[in-house]
Amino acid sequence: MPARLPFRSFLAAVLAAGSAAFLAQAEGRIGLQPASVELELDPGEPMRQVVTIANLDPAHPVSVSLALADWAYDEDGAPVFTPAGESDSSAASWTRYRAPTVSLAPGQSKQVVINLSTPEPLVRTGDYRVALLASSVMKDEAGHWQKHRIASLFSLTAGKARSYPKIMASRLTVTASGDPAIGLDLANTGNAHARLDGVIEIRSGTEIVLAQDLKDVIVPDKGTRNLIVPLDQPLPADPEIEIRLLNRFAPQTKRGEKALPPYKVKTETEVADLAIPVGGQD
Repeated sequence: MPARLPFRSFLAAVLAAGSAAFLAQAEGRIGLQPASVELELDPGEPMRQVVTIANLDPAHPVSVSLALADWAYDEDGAPVFTPAGESDSSAASWTRYRAPTVSLAPGQSKQVVINLSTPEPLVRTGDYRVALLASSVMKDEAGHWQKHRIASLFSLTAGKARSYPKIMASRLTVTASGDPAIGLDLANTGNAHARLDGVIEIRSGTEIVLAQDLKDVIVPDKGTRNLIVPLDQPLPADPEIEIRLLNRFAPQTKRGEKALPPYKVKTETEVADLAIPVGGQD
């Protein structure tokens, strides 16, 4: 097995503690940090992860109920929740925490320790998932009771794992609002998810007219992902578009990451409504 860190923890959109850090995954008056956790586990060895729950309301207390759920990505990369233990990739049976309810004073935050006990032997190696759901019932400004729920998504990779992402197809398209975009169809034949960073580079002749970053694009294990990438500006006429991606979750490698071959976007799609001369606009 390649050498690797004891664990990697990936925090999506949140890097610091404090009330401001919770805003990215706040729902109503509660916040949860981290929103995403990425861990590599060894079978039979326990591990723990700390999750912080915060009451963002400076004036009112709140009671937060905790529960586990299974989850998976849909083809557009959004999480879909199902009851704990129903999925073949569920890690709910080896995930534990103490109190099912957390009471928070105004502005208070508390830590919840999540204990993970990876079974040995495993039924299979590769990716497992579990979500910690935090729910609260609060009154809105009109005095009506509303239920709010947020989640911390755990992606757990156990045993011998590999991720093999690939761009299967591409096209020029537009967003729902009519802005130019690039559509990508991604697939991953490995038993572990892929996490892709990279850049889309658009040229007109020899000139680079746009370089747009891609960040934290998840392609699930043995799954697909449809990605629409809005562009910051209109496309030039006859563009040449190259995508360079780095898989930052490649547990089969010693470094834990692997570059994908450069990919040329197919531009034969009808783009009359997208293309404009460089330096000009319709």
